[in-house]
Amino acid sequence: MVLINLFVAFFRVGALSIGGGYVLYPLIEREVVNNYQWMTGDEFVEFTGIIQGIPGAISIKFATLTGYRVAGIPGMIVANLGVILPPAIIIILLISLMAQLQDSPNFASFLKAVGFATAGLIAYFLYTSSAALSWNISGFIIAGLVFLILLLTNLHPGLLILLVGILGIFIF
Repeated sequence: MVLINLFVAFFRVGALSIGGGYVLYPLIEREVVNNYQWMTGDEFVEFTGIIQGIPGAISIKFATLTGYRVAGIPGMIVANLGVILPPAIIIILLISLMAQLQDSPNFASFLKAVGFATAGLIAYFLYTSSAALSWNISGFIIAGLVFLILLLTNLHPGLLILLVGILGIFIF
């Protein structure tokens, strides 16, 4: 039963992963923390931090981590299949419809609304992840500087994360 639950939970994540990236955190949290209690809220925040340092898609990393924690290698495989199948199926179906959808005003409106929903999900993730941090003046300064550096320069975000992580060793 646990393998079925892993597949279903991550199938839902994969099916609703419109927008990708940080939009997925609330979806994954709902499944692994709220629906199935495979990890606590604190563990979710900790794993989110760890996962940020690992290359790859957020959904795949969480499916791998959660599946392995819950049911070992079979759980890892099933969770990854669950998260990969919906977008793969949708892409295959959309390829055949893309010519018709491309000129549809309804499709353009749908995508515009999804963009705003994506911004809302990212804002929610920012709120929930920020609430879990122990804020002090150093944290505010780091967050502000990272924002400004990304806004004003062409510095790669991955390099910036690495540099700020090293800086954190000395500050915290």
